[in-house]
Amino acid sequence: MSKRIFLSSDPGIDDMAAILFALADTDVDLIGIGAVAGNVSVDTALENCEFTVALADAGQMVPCYRGSSGPLLRDQIFGAHKALGAFRDHLSGLAHCLPNRETSVIRPEVSAADAMAHAIKDAAAEDKPITLAVTGPMTDVALAMKLAGKKACLEGIENIVAMGGAFEALGNRAPYAEMNMLSDPHAARMVCESGVAVTLFPLDVTWTCRLTGMDLELIEREAGLVGQVFSRQFRASDRENPALYGGAGGPVHDLLPVVWLVAPDLFHTEHSLVSVATGAELAGHTSRVRNKPCIDAENGEGASLPHRIAVKVDSDGVRALFLDHLRSLAKAANMIKSNKNQTKSNREEDLQ
Repeated sequence: MSKRIFLSSDPGIDDMAAILFALADTDVDLIGIGAVAGNVSVDTALENCEFTVALADAGQMVPCYRGSSGPLLRDQIFGAHKALGAFRDHLSGLAHCLPNRETSVIRPEVSAADAMAHAIKDAAAEDKPITLAVTGPMTDVALAMKLAGKKACLEGIENIVAMGGAFEALGNRAPYAEMNMLSDPHAARMVCESGVAVTLFPLDVTWTCRLTGMDLELIEREAGLVGQVFSRQFRASDRENPALYGGAGGPVHDLLPVVWLVAPDLFHTEHSLVSVATGAELAGHTSRVRNKPCIDAENGEGASLPHRIAVKVDSDGVRALFLDHLRSLAKAANMIKSNKNQTKSNREEDLQ
């Protein structure tokens, strides 16, 4: 049985990887994607989300919802991808091949938080829990859970998988915090203390899963237009930092939680209580404690549930599976194109 997933993202190149993987996997039923402000503004996030779905051309009409334009309480901050902006800006020479996102995606008027809340309540009523995959700030997830109510969330959400946090590793947007947690620490705290199981993929493990120049060349050569676009975007994001990551290549952070859903054997996880600081000086800082409540020194409140934290990943396995999924998208796109051409040819013959 396929996993029903609602994805909240802020594309961002590694969000692009997560979306493409989810669209390609036969065990994933992607019921919706919410675009939230984080790496980029909400307008750019939605444009990039729609572009990615159209690019995949996977024969799925996945609705793309406009999410929150900023965090619950703190001032808006953006990630390094803000400079990257809209994906199309870096694809000169491929413009004639790119899909028209205006005609290739579903764009409902309902907000991402409302759509997610409805999905949670429906899942609870049908006794068919869904998974929430989060590759950006948790703003929309926190709002959706509030709208749905605690009972529906406990019954309608099987798991929340999220890229976020840093425990042994240093932060990437601040010395003490990872970007997604820093962007909306209050939302992250609400989600981690909701009583719903959360599986976190922190920088400690995502930094160890990197795509090298050789990986990108292989993707570009073997995965058609999807591979060419992804490779060019990844290079434009300039992720190389061997001194920080301990080797060549750049991390593809947001891919990991989606891969874990279909290939958990590629990861080692541990149970732990998690706390997210919300005070001004350490906003977004994550702490973990095994087998006892994790207390936030600022106000004495702690997490209520042992969550799961990824601590190791088979990077070679993840890279190979990602390439395989991109290949399958390219193959599916070629088949769809071939069928369209055949249909057009048949119609022309009928008119003669």
